[in-house]
Amino acid sequence: MSFREQTHWAAFIALTIAFGWYFLSYPWSIISTPAGVGSVAGMLVPVTIIIIGVIAFTAAFFAIRAPKEAQLKEDERERSIHIRGTHLAYYPLVLGVWGNMIAIFYGLSPGVYLNMLIATVVIAELVRVGSQLYFYRRGY
Repeated sequence: MSFREQTHWAAFIALTIAFGWYFLSYPWSIISTPAGVGSVAGMLVPVTIIIIGVIAFTAAFFAIRAPKEAQLKEDERERSIHIRGTHLAYYPLVLGVWGNMIAIFYGLSPGVYLNMLIATVVIAELVRVGSQLYFYRRGY
């Protein structure tokens, strides 16, 4: 596996674990209260720390193991993989934005909106990173 593929795996796993924890342990019973908005902010702090920590650690670890590979510039194949992944992530992002705009008319609480926005971004990012990993494995 290349350095970039390894860091993509780290990002995919970190996103899945961190936001999996977030959505499974969020106090859904208080989502419509002001405390629900506060818990979104409070829970995003450890999620952010976990993601940054895992990605930084794995990038440093793999860069120390293969410093020449970490310094390589992105080639044509990798640029194509990144463009394809970003292109595929655009669709769930747009659908999520439309879903959020439609939800505005139903008078949902701010906690619901925040969680919908977070879910939209997380799904789009998992599609982006996951499709890039797929393309790395397929050899595109």
